[in-house]
Parts: sequence; structure tokens; C-alpha cells
Amino acid sequence: MKRVSPAPYVADLHAHTTCSDGALSPTALVTLASRRGVRHLALTDHDTMEGLAEARTVGQRLGVQIIAGIELSVRHPTTNGAAGELHILGYFVDPAHPGLCGCMADRRTARMDRVHAICQRLEELGAPLDPEAVLATAKGNVGRPHIARALMKAGHVQTMDEAFMRFLGEGKPACVPNTGPTAEEGIALIHAAGGVAVLAHPGVEGVDGDLEALVGAGLDGLECTHPAHSAETTHRYRALAGRLGLIPTGGSDFHRAEGGAAPGRHGVEPLTIAHLHARRRVA
Repeated sequence: MKRVSPAPYVADLHAHTTCSDGALSPTALVTLASRRGVRHLALTDHDTMEGLAEARTVGQRLGVQIIAGIELSVRHPTTNGAAGELHILGYFVDPAHPGLCGCMADRRTARMDRVHAICQRLEELGAPLDPEAVLATAKGNVGRPHIARALMKAGHVQTMDEAFMRFLGEGKPACVPNTGPTAEEGIALIHAAGGVAVLAHPGVEGVDGDLEALVGAGLDGLECTHPAHSAETTHRYRALAGRLGLIPTGGSDFHRAEGGAAPGRHGVEPLTIAHLHARRRVA
């Protein structure tokens, strides 16, 4: 068996599976996290909680506490007024909450429609893809990473980064705006489902100037520790979280075993989980 190095943190609050755009099944993810010494793992697939039951079954057997989570894609205008997208992490949410279930069903349909719209733009740009073939590669919710991998397979780009820089990133020619809830609606939905709302990877989103407004909308936390954040960026966001009364969180944003951060690589102390739990809004 291949040796797995231990994780620096036993709590990881951001990880994905094949139910969205991750490479590992819920069983494989929890197994890898357990082998690395992670004892608290939040499953935060994009706009879905389909992997939660499977992950919890494996977690009980391996001694890993699985936190019910989700990463909601929400609309938020950029500083120049253009359509933009943010990701809001929800923790301790009720997967059976009617409003949340309705949102997840809507988002699944919208994601499939978005693939067709993006592929139409790609064809106009000279990089054609079959949208049905892209959809067939997704075992769960489809997203832009599935399209990026299809672009690589077709030889239109060499890397995932190139796919986003040339075609799929925000403001790029093949990017179709998100039609999901607004950031304020997403935060309210997470609260209604009994959870706490945390802004994912703020250093990537570039919305420092909007943080106070998001706090006013009920934002509970800020993902300060993330693979895309430098030590300086992490320190800056921890200071911002303290000033704004937000809980500083962190996670690996795990997607695949190769070329990304492993479970527990960017995490938090278990005390952070207690702080999040204390902020839950229970009806």
C-alpha cells in the first residue's frame, strides 16, 4: 500500500467528491482522509449533498466525523457591475430542508443548461465540444472543471489553467453567468436550513470591499486558510475576520489526489468546529 503522509491538521472543512467536481467517491475521500489522520471532515460538494449519507457510513466505520456541508454558487456583481460569482460554504445544514432541496434541484438543472450554453460559445470560438459527452463525464453535478477537462482531451488546451484563462474564467469569452441565488439569498438559505455561512477562498474571489455588506447579510465566517492563499494572505484574512466578528476557517478544497492539496493539508483546529456549531441558527 502506498505510504500516505500525515496531515498537519485533523480538521478539514472543505472537500469535494465525484458528486460534484472531485475525482474521488465519498468512500474513497473519507478513506484517504482517515489514512492521513483527519478526524473531522466537511463534505462541501458544489450545490449538492448527495454524497453525505455514503460519507457518514464510511466515517462511522473509520472514526471520521463527517460534517454536513455544501458549497453554494451564488450571484454577486463585480465592482464594474458585471455579473459575478461567489461560493458560500454552508456547515451543519439539514440536507432534508425543503428550501435547500429545492435549490439543489434547480441548480442541477441550471448546471446542465449552462454546459449547453458554454459549449455553444466554445463552438463559435473554434473549440467545439459535444455537450452531451461533457455531461456524461459527470457522476454528479456538472461544472466548468468538467468542461475544462473535455477541452484538454479534445486538444483545445494543454492544461486546466489554460482552459479557464482562455475560455471559462469569469469575464472570459465562453463563460456563461451563474443564474443561482444571490449571495444574500444563499446566506439566508443556509441559515434557514440550520447552518452557518462562510465565504470560500476570499483571496480568489477578490471581494474584500464587499465583506462588510456580506456580514450585514449574515455571513458567519471567512475561509482564511486555503491552498490558493499565501501565508501573508492567510494572516490578512485572519485579521479581517477578527475585525468583522467572523469565524476564521480553513480547508484543503480537495478535488483530486494528484496536483492539489491533500485532505488536512490546509485545515483548522477542532476548536473552530465548536465555534461554528455555536453560531448555528436552530428553528
